[in-house]
Amino acid sequence: MIQLPPRVQSMTIRMRTVALSAAFMLVVFLLVTWMVSYQMVSHSRQDRKQVQAVYVASKEKELRHYVELGHATLVRIAQASGEEAALQQQVLAALSRMHFGNDGYFFVYDRLGNVLLNPGSMGIDGVDFCDPADTGSDQARMLIRQAQAGGGIVRYNWIKPSSRTEAPKMSYVRTADKWGWVIGAGLYVDDIERELAAFDANAARTLRDTQIRLTAFAIGSVMLISLAGLAWNLRNSRISGEKLRRLARRVVSSQEEERARVARELHDGVVQVLVSSKYLLETAQVHLEQDPGTDPDKERPPARRHAPQALLAQGLGRLQEALVEIRRVSHGLHPALLSDLGLAAALRMLVEQLHPQRAVEVRFIEQGAIPALSQAQRTALFRVTQEALNNALTHAQAGWVQVTLAGSGHHVALTIEDNGRGFDLNKVRADGKGGIGLRNMRERIESLEGSDFAVHTGPGGTRVEAWLRLPAPAPETQTSIRTTTRPGRRLGHHSPARRPAA
Repeated sequence: MIQLPPRVQSMTIRMRTVALSAAFMLVVFLLVTWMVSYQMVSHSRQDRKQVQAVYVASKEKELRHYVELGHATLVRIAQASGEEAALQQQVLAALSRMHFGNDGYFFVYDRLGNVLLNPGSMGIDGVDFCDPADTGSDQARMLIRQAQAGGGIVRYNWIKPSSRTEAPKMSYVRTADKWGWVIGAGLYVDDIERELAAFDANAARTLRDTQIRLTAFAIGSVMLISLAGLAWNLRNSRISGEKLRRLARRVVSSQEEERARVARELHDGVVQVLVSSKYLLETAQVHLEQDPGTDPDKERPPARRHAPQALLAQGLGRLQEALVEIRRVSHGLHPALLSDLGLAAALRMLVEQLHPQRAVEVRFIEQGAIPALSQAQRTALFRVTQEALNNALTHAQAGWVQVTLAGSGHHVALTIEDNGRGFDLNKVRADGKGGIGLRNMRERIESLEGSDFAVHTGPGGTRVEAWLRLPAPAPETQTSIRTTTRPGRRLGHHSPARRPAA
């Protein structure tokens, strides 16, 4: 299985995040488009029904008005004096002349259902209202039944005079009480269908334009999100690359500083001791070579008799010092006690082996029962102590430094405090090149799960605090205090049990 580099993995995760965001936005836009389209179609159907109802009501009102007008004409003529047959012919002649619209006309039946007035008699070609040979008789019977039932609207299909084609028609009929006639008028409603078709086409065009706009907006939004994600990814890549470069520089700088420290300690300590041991042993060798044949029983001066032995003893003592110095340097690199006896023993030895350039009292206090820690936790706390002690002894100009390790069943607290001059914490944090030690300490602690790190500093001193919260709490034990103090300048009025203020 191929393992991708961390940077490539990070970029892949970010690209997947951007892709998922874009896909989610696309799905959301599709759902919004569907909902908008559904609402528009629903509203369009409702509007179509309302428009259709308004058109039909208008047609019905118009037809009723025409029929009432024709009936009023019939009543007016029927009330005149004269023969009934002449008056009826006069009414039919008046109604035959009353046309409305392009294809509107009156029709009249007598009480027996005979046609008295039809389009044929009015000279309208192509329209035969009541021909027994076609289906017109069915429409005629519907009209007569509706009129005899009290009048009203009748809908059917009939030949439209202007187009000579069958079209939907709506007629209004009623009876004339004077002679028992059925009088009616009709309007073709295909114009309503055309208006509704135009309404439907306009609604479909509006829906299509809306969908196109929403789709364009969705595509544009997804593209913007993708571009923003790409820009964010490139920016994060540059930032990550810069962080990696700074980290690499810090690692190299830390390695060089550690190497310089080890080289300085070896040169100033071990090498000097070994050189002086070499001189002492060479001097003893010269003394022995100057008297190679001396009789052992012959009396020699005390100074010459004890000189080689004294020089050899001094050389062996210096070699012992070199061995102690090498152990101290080795302990600073990686103390064996850290793995063998635990963190408290390693910190106690670290305090005991410190050799500051000036007299500074350093002490170690252990409080409570320190629970078992992992190798990473022990190493992190030990390195933080090393760095904090080095800063206090090198830069703080402190008179005393105190290391406190406190523990219980569910946490461990490490505190390194001094009474030095302190420093400007904000300035150190803002400095990108300085404060490497503080960043190293913080990163070591924060890399551990359930950890906290804090630095408090001021004119009265500095306090570095690190906490580790352990997942499995254990019963608390009775608190005990053990103190290890490196001889040096006295703490003055501070007692071992009192914590100096930072």
